[in-house]
Amino acid sequence: MVALRFFFVSVLFFFFVFSTVSQLPDQTAEKKSVRILSKTLIGDDGRVYACSDNDFFSFESNGSIAWSVHMNFKCNTDFSPVYSGLDQMLVLAENRILRVNFPRNGTESEPELFFDPGETILGFAVSISSSSVYITVKNHGLYAYNMLRQQLWIAEPKTESFGYRLGCRRDYENCKFDSRPVIDSCEASIYISNNEGELYSLSLRGIYYQWIQDFSLVDRFFTVTPGNNGLVYVVFPTKSLIFALDSFSGDILWQKTVGPLAEACCSEPVIDTNRWVSIGSLDGTLYTFSRTGELYKIPKDTETDSVIQVEPLLDCSGSAVYFSQTKLEGKINRVIGDNNFVSAKKPETAVFSLVAPDTRSIYWSQSYSDQIANLQLDEDLQHFVLDERIVLAFLAAANSGNPFRCRSKHDKLSFSCSFAEPEHLDIYIGNERAIIWFLLFEFVIMVLFAALVRFCFIFWKKNKLQGRPFSAFLDKRRLLHKKRREIDRTIMRLENESTADEFAVDKIGDLVQEREHVKRKLSSTYSLGRDIDVSKSKDSVLPLYGGGSRSFSLRNRENASITVFQTPSNESSSEDRDQQYDDGDEDDDVTDDEHDEDDLNRKRKGKFLARAEGSSDDDDESCGIASSRRSIYLKKRLLSLTN
Repeated sequence: MVALRFFFVSVLFFFFVFSTVSQLPDQTAEKKSVRILSKTLIGDDGRVYACSDNDFFSFESNGSIAWSVHMNFKCNTDFSPVYSGLDQMLVLAENRILRVNFPRNGTESEPELFFDPGETILGFAVSISSSSVYITVKNHGLYAYNMLRQQLWIAEPKTESFGYRLGCRRDYENCKFDSRPVIDSCEASIYISNNEGELYSLSLRGIYYQWIQDFSLVDRFFTVTPGNNGLVYVVFPTKSLIFALDSFSGDILWQKTVGPLAEACCSEPVIDTNRWVSIGSLDGTLYTFSRTGELYKIPKDTETDSVIQVEPLLDCSGSAVYFSQTKLEGKINRVIGDNNFVSAKKPETAVFSLVAPDTRSIYWSQSYSDQIANLQLDEDLQHFVLDERIVLAFLAAANSGNPFRCRSKHDKLSFSCSFAEPEHLDIYIGNERAIIWFLLFEFVIMVLFAALVRFCFIFWKKNKLQGRPFSAFLDKRRLLHKKRREIDRTIMRLENESTADEFAVDKIGDLVQEREHVKRKLSSTYSLGRDIDVSKSKDSVLPLYGGGSRSFSLRNRENASITVFQTPSNESSSEDRDQQYDDGDEDDDVTDDEHDEDDLNRKRKGKFLARAEGSSDDDDESCGIASSRRSIYLKKRLLSLTN
């Protein structure tokens, strides 16, 4: 990057010499005194405020003096007055801060002394929202006072947190604040730098260091401008660099290079209500940046023999910027090492323009030479030196060529921070689609993990896993599945081989009952879910046979006789199967044992025979009908059991 120095052969612009002065006799011109105005402040009322020597002035937009106040101390022309609210101004004069009250009912009051440290004041700032004044005193620190001149706190660059140094890392003993404080009203923060090139962000409400950013590797000399939009802009004049920082964390979001800049006092950018940052360069170009770092030049084609050495000014609407270009007889650029030296010859004309940075449209432009009459300023300004800085301030106050509507004081308060978060700054340059898919994948993994944790929590509470190894549970579960498959194969074989007789029906019925018993265990005590008490289930299943016996009923239509055949079940075989089945499961729960005992008790119940006889003449016919119907019923019963 380049460091730069700007040397003008002429100190003042000759085109600002008044035409009225040339008409006066030479002796009068020699005796006429010319005063230098300080940096100006354009108030909300459209007036221009400045001081000169021991006087404080309030100018109308046309240059006429509205009122003035005499001070007992000579003002510092390097600092502009600061509005402190309630029709008061604070002025720096001879290392003292004076409070100037506006005249009321035509009565002027003497300025009062607000702060006198007895040391050099490097700068001060006012926060109207907190009614506080922040003052940097050389070799002492940052002082905070309220409007009643009561001290609130003192901050120093040397600070520690949990035993660690946060600032002054290079030279802890000789580290001092060496810049004026800058107020960020939207973030309630103060920005100030030390002599080592570190930028501090402090809270307005107390000694609280929000963040510290070290710029010593870039340069120790820089200016800070709050964007009131969530960003802080740091300008390095000697390096022609602009950094954009996050006002909350102090992280660097982007950086841009511009043309050579003037000295630090004249290289502060201006931010409009559309979040565009504008700064002038010695190459004659006005550089504008969007909040995301988009760079544009105004105008696109700039004459090589022109410079911008005065910082631009915001118009009354807040959406346009006034800036000044000086056209020279010649300009020479020299690069020596890393430094860029700009030398200029005699200035010829000055061009003042009004531009909207968001559209890069120039709405008004006017060129002036050595005739002050074209400026249409009052003759009161004849007593002061008029340079580009002063003339630009009065043109901005007069809204020269401005087509936009001025904002009221209410609008300024309402919308000063309204654009702080209108759009989110996206500094991620990767694949957003990949990020979305990755987040979705993470969400699915988390859901599956939560389901797995819940399953494990329920599973390990099973009774069969309490006090016994998990492998035994799995072996028993595999044995039950194997047993069920064997029963299914046996039932399938009996269906294919056997006839519809009573023995086949009994055996298939026993196998079906045993299969249901296995399924019950697999779905309750040996399932992968929570234990289910089948005996308390509302959805109970009716037994395949009433009680423990199997009956077949036939009916004689003519004699209305009913014959019930009872076939004893094979209790011994059923008990053997239950005993064989339960050999590997001695730790079954009480509920299953009770169900098994109930089934066995029902099987052991006595079987009954009921027969209602009709007329004796029809016995043979009834027996034949019963035998036929019994065969049909056995076939249907066999099908129902297998299904």
